[in-house]
Amino acid sequence: MKAIFVKAAFGRAIFGKSIFCKSALGKTILGAVISCVVLSTNVYAEKLLLTGQIGSSAKQVVNAPTGSRQLQIQWMEEEGKIAEQGETVVLFDGASSQAQLIANEENLDRLLLEFEELKIQQEQSVIDASGRLKVAKMRVEKARIEASVPSSQVAAFEKGQFELSLQRAMVEEIKAEEALQRSLKEQRAELTKKEVNILKVKEEIVYLTEVLGNLNVIAQVTGPVTYATHPWFGTKLSAGMNVRASWKVLDVQSTSNFQIETWVHEIDAVGLNENTAVEIVLDAYPNKKYSGVISNLSKQSERKASWGKSAYFPAIVTFDTPPEISLLPGMSVRMLVTKENKNNV
Repeated sequence: MKAIFVKAAFGRAIFGKSIFCKSALGKTILGAVISCVVLSTNVYAEKLLLTGQIGSSAKQVVNAPTGSRQLQIQWMEEEGKIAEQGETVVLFDGASSQAQLIANEENLDRLLLEFEELKIQQEQSVIDASGRLKVAKMRVEKARIEASVPSSQVAAFEKGQFELSLQRAMVEEIKAEEALQRSLKEQRAELTKKEVNILKVKEEIVYLTEVLGNLNVIAQVTGPVTYATHPWFGTKLSAGMNVRASWKVLDVQSTSNFQIETWVHEIDAVGLNENTAVEIVLDAYPNKKYSGVISNLSKQSERKASWGKSAYFPAIVTFDTPPEISLLPGMSVRMLVTKENKNNV
């Protein structure tokens, strides 16, 4: 910033400061002692060193499948070996899921048999209730005929008996109608309840079948295999270890579409933006330098238990021009980032 030399009214000289003074009339005056504000802006460049590793944008990340709290890795492809697309790269132990699947299949067969038996029972109950209603209606018709006989042809006592029988028959008809409706409702309710249980078991079977299918993981791309590290101990995962659902187990990276994966400390992330220029040096080729940019800087930080209590922002750096050297996933990289910081005083 260009230095401005101003001689103030009280006789002091100020160097390297921008002096803006306003008079009572609102005009800007230099060197006056009227409503003066001193502003200073310092701009300096900060060098930031990042470390990362070569990766590929065409990458398959294999996580432990969901379905159980803990799984055992039965077999893993050798680390560093080139896995061909379509080959098995990891196999998880599915004994517990397989046993649960068999139990559910047996339970489904039992529920289907019970459903058929229940269906027959409920249909028989409805048939019986419908038959009783038909008998009740016939009795009502019989009693109505008897009650319709003229009083001149029967005694008054018999006439009263006929009318009383008609009332009783009508009451029985109403009861039989209500019993039929209850039987129909009970049939629907019991069958629906059993169907819900059957549907629940079927869904569990489908879910367990998918889980078992996910236990044998197939490579989706051709490339080297890289083992993940244990999130608690920081050691490489291997066959025979127990892992929890959704843990990263390994990844298969294509040997093309290379990029650099890095993590930026929450303090260093301040002032960093996408498209920031980066100077790249590969540890395998320390005498060569390459240029690149930060193509992606996550807005969400993540905790790394093995790195301390601080938070880190995942970032992706891409080469401006693909290097002429042979790159492999996992190569370590150092990156020098120049970022400007501005302090206002």
